[in-house]
Amino acid sequence: MFQFLLITYIDTKGNVNSCLHTDYLNYRMKSVRKRHPELAPASPHKLRHTGATLAKQVGLSLEAISEALTHSDKEVTKTYVNTKDTVNQTVGDIAFRSLKN
Repeated sequence: MFQFLLITYIDTKGNVNSCLHTDYLNYRMKSVRKRHPELAPASPHKLRHTGATLAKQVGLSLEAISEALTHSDKEVTKTYVNTKDTVNQTVGDIAFRSLKN
């Protein structure tokens, strides 16, 4: 089974790819937004849409994306990869901006 781990961390026991709790992630994202008001609003759910869209753009099948997102219906997954609810930058743009600074 393909796993779609968006944001993970190494826990205190050394386990790699432990999933972050959504509440913690929301808290952290809001904290960053307060410190950097120039950033576009984002949420874990918006990042989920972005991840699905990027996966589709690089050629993953709708079935693989649907399984990774744990959707029981591929029609739901179609709304994820065909939505305006994505971060408004390409991965290349983000990487370039990061290297430029």
